[in-house]
Amino acid sequence: MKKYFKNKLKGKILIIGDLMLDHFIYGEVKKISPEAPVPILDVKEESKMLGGSGNVLSNLDNLGVEVNILSVIGNCENGKKIIDLIAKKNVKSDDIIVSEDSRTNYKMRLIADGQHIVRADWNNNKINEKQELVLIEKLSHYIDEVDCVIISDYAKGVCTKKVLKKTIEMAINIDKPVLIDPKGCDWEKYSGSSIVTPNEKEISMVCGNKLKNNEDFVKAGLLIKEKYNIQNCLITRGAKGMTFIGEKEKFHIKAKAREVFDVTGAGDTVISCLAVSLINGLSFRDSVEFSNLAAGLVVSHIGTSAVTLKELGLS
Repeated sequence: MKKYFKNKLKGKILIIGDLMLDHFIYGEVKKISPEAPVPILDVKEESKMLGGSGNVLSNLDNLGVEVNILSVIGNCENGKKIIDLIAKKNVKSDDIIVSEDSRTNYKMRLIADGQHIVRADWNNNKINEKQELVLIEKLSHYIDEVDCVIISDYAKGVCTKKVLKKTIEMAINIDKPVLIDPKGCDWEKYSGSSIVTPNEKEISMVCGNKLKNNEDFVKAGLLIKEKYNIQNCLITRGAKGMTFIGEKEKFHIKAKAREVFDVTGAGDTVISCLAVSLINGLSFRDSVEFSNLAAGLVVSHIGTSAVTLKELGLS
C-alpha cells in the first residue's frame, strides 16, 4: 500500500448522512424452538458499533484524517450510545442534532456460526424543515475549511433534496469535491456532484435494466452521468471488482478479496478511501485501486468493519 502514499495521510472531510447504531449478537444454533420452527440462538457475545454514515466516520478516523459529521439522531439510549462511540474517536459530535421528534436508526443482527440469521431494523425516515435549515447552516460554517464532502445516503431522512442541493452548490462553487454513496432511484438530488459510488443493484435500479457485463456497466455509468449531470461514477460490483466511468477515462479493476465473510459496510470503506486518496493527490485510477484493496480487507471480517492503517500497511 505504501506505493500509493509516501507521506502521512492528511486532510479534513465533512460527512453528511444517516447515523445508525449497529448491534451484532453472535452465537450458536444447536436446536429448533418447540414453539415455532425457528432456530434458537445460544448467545455467546454481542457488540454495538457505529453504522451508516458512522462507519464512514470510523474509516476516515482510522485513516488519520480530520472528520466532522452532520446528522440527526433521537434523544434516546441508542442515540446516546452513538454519541459515546463517537466520543471514543478523534471526532467531535457537537454538530449532530439530537431531537425529541426523531428516532435513532438502529439495526440488530443475529449471527450463528458466522452466518446471518435475521436482521431487525428500527428506522427514522424523515427530518423536519427546521432540522434541514439547521443542517444547512452548520454546513455553511464548515464548507470553506474542509477538503471534500462525503454524502452517506442510507435513505433514513437526513439526505433530503434541500440539504443535498445546498451542499452540492456550496461545495462545487468553491471547487470542493462531493462524493456520494447513493440510495434509491431519485438521483436528481445528486445532480452536479463530483462522483457517485453505487453498487450493482443500485445502478441497475436507476437504469431500469439488468446489467450483465463490463460494457453494460460502462453504458449505465455514461447514462447516469449525462442524465443527472454527475462528473464521475464508480460502480462497486462485489466479486467482479469495480468499474470507473470518468470524464477522461473508463476502466475495470478486479476484486481483491481473499475470503468474503461479510460485505456489511464495504461501501463505506470504498467511499472513505476514495475521498482520502483524492484529497492526498492520487489519480482516479490509483484512488480506485487503493479503495478496491481496502474493501477486500474489510469483507474478510464479520460485522460492520472499518479498515485500519495497520491492515493497509501504512502504520
